[in-house]
Amino acid sequence: MKSSTFIISAILVAAIFLPLIYLVIQTSGKEKKIRKSIQKLCELNKLTLSELDINGDLILGIDQTNKKLVCTQRKQLSEKFEIIDLNLQSDCKIKTLRTHGKHLEWVGLELANNTSKKEIVFYQEDEDDAPVVDPHKCLKEAEKWQNIIKPLLKAS
Repeated sequence: MKSSTFIISAILVAAIFLPLIYLVIQTSGKEKKIRKSIQKLCELNKLTLSELDINGDLILGIDQTNKKLVCTQRKQLSEKFEIIDLNLQSDCKIKTLRTHGKHLEWVGLELANNTSKKEIVFYQEDEDDAPVVDPHKCLKEAEKWQNIIKPLLKAS
């Protein structure tokens, strides 16, 4: 009787933990592939990233020596790969769109100069195909990136 209880318990534990372990391994493997792909794209453009973050579908990296911001999306790495020259930007601020008080619908960074503005979207509520992320976590990430970018701007 004791051995059958042990076997059933072992099967139940395996049924619970094996799928979780599989998901963790799969996710970390995909993230490593993304990081390698971004590094290759940066090497082609003669950039060395000092920081790289993956936040939902958004991927941001920065080369602080060349003052370049790298921005792309997880699903279209090379198609959406963009290099923003921070020497040409004069301002960086967080923008949010709220409804019903505290509910965040949109979180982003706005990079601006005399002639144009560029928005980097951290969170957009109506994106169905984007990974699920907490809007308040995205707001914290936007604040972090604002603090990284601001000292590198032309006006600073």
